[in-house]
Amino acid sequence: MAGKIYIKMKPIFPLQLLCAFAVIVSLGCGEDLIFFADDHYKAVGMPEIVASVADPVLAVGKDVLVVTLANDGRLEELIPISGNGSREDISREMAEEMHGIDALDITATLAGAGPVGVDSGPQHIESLPAGSLASVAFNLTVGGGEGGWTSLPLRLDYERQVDVSVSDGEVSPLLLPANATLEVKVLAPSSGPLRVLGTKSDLAPGKSGDLMIVIKNDGPEDLHNCSARLEAMPPFRWDGNGGKEYFLGDINSGALAVASFSLSVDGDAALQDFQLGCRVNSREGRFLFSFPLALDADDSGFWLPAMIAAIVFAVVVGAAFIFLKRKDLLRRRRRRW
Repeated sequence: MAGKIYIKMKPIFPLQLLCAFAVIVSLGCGEDLIFFADDHYKAVGMPEIVASVADPVLAVGKDVLVVTLANDGRLEELIPISGNGSREDISREMAEEMHGIDALDITATLAGAGPVGVDSGPQHIESLPAGSLASVAFNLTVGGGEGGWTSLPLRLDYERQVDVSVSDGEVSPLLLPANATLEVKVLAPSSGPLRVLGTKSDLAPGKSGDLMIVIKNDGPEDLHNCSARLEAMPPFRWDGNGGKEYFLGDINSGALAVASFSLSVDGDAALQDFQLGCRVNSREGRFLFSFPLALDADDSGFWLPAMIAAIVFAVVVGAAFIFLKRKDLLRRRRRRW
């Protein structure tokens, strides 16, 4: 059916022929041209699905990866084809043509790569209209190794509306299968002697603060000339240009080291547990590990009204006390008189 035009066998008026030619010129270099006979409109545009991961840092062992899908499809043009028919059918078809940029009956399949294996099967989304979001979750098994950024292929199989016909109020959409393969980037930790014993931070949404990481060398060998670098990604951002790398010196076997970083947090960051990555470079090698971090609740919005209320209350009580004092003093003076 791709690339063919189906027109009912009846005389074509010059205006209809001109409109059909305009559609061919508009679409001939892009998507296939398919439409019903007696079409009133033809929509130009198709779904454009993108994938993102809010927390791409993985932990060794079993983990869950949540992928957010967004449909950024846009309606490029709505071309009139024919004015024949009832006003109701023409108006309804114009509205239904808008769904040509929606993705329907989506099947998302994630494949493993490198040290990351995928335990979940395909995930299904009923529909993803243009401008909307949907999330799918996959169970992973993360093994050891050198670690680093890994691209996981995400295949999307879906249907899209290539045309629609409305006759006597009855809507008849024409759906065709489509697919796309996207890349989802994750950060897999490496197997090595270093691990995080604990963290301390005052990071909160919309604020800047410090993050301290306590690192222990569980390996049998000493690590020399070590430096730590945090893998900062949204909602975490570097606070200024400095502080991206922290010098640790030598970390002997069984010893501890503390790395400190200055960061800022996006204002729309959720109060949840995030996985962060830290890479330590040493003379003996490079090691990448992950650790959890929870944001503090920014309760400044609560304390400010409470402080104002306390000040107002103190002023009112003070004014009342002074008023009563003066009133009592006047009463005593009158008694003396």
